[in-house]
Amino acid sequence: MPYDDDHEDDYLTRRRQAHELDYINTYYRLPERLGVRGTIGSRIRWTDREGTIVDTAGTYLQVLLDGDTEPVTRHTTSNMAYWAPTGWVQATRLPDPYATQLSPTGPGLPKHLGA
Repeated sequence: MPYDDDHEDDYLTRRRQAHELDYINTYYRLPERLGVRGTIGSRIRWTDREGTIVDTAGTYLQVLLDGDTEPVTRHTTSNMAYWAPTGWVQATRLPDPYATQLSPTGPGLPKHLGA
């Protein structure tokens, strides 16, 4: 029986997609925060256009927007909504763990600036 490279390529593609989707879902906490999981075949809405997730590109999604013939690369949360059983769920950015709200008397400022 000859070795079939197509099956090997399909396997590696599915494995890559599964790994990247697992990372995306975990990093952006889509199930916990939004109640959805990004998967191949999931319906999305980017800005006002609907489409389908068809692949991954590292930490980005490849989506085929309805009416287009080529997929485009889109960020997981930027202008993105996901279809859920209850309807469209708008994705939100993750809070920046390094951002702090500074006030004149807030922690981390020298006393002479806060006084």
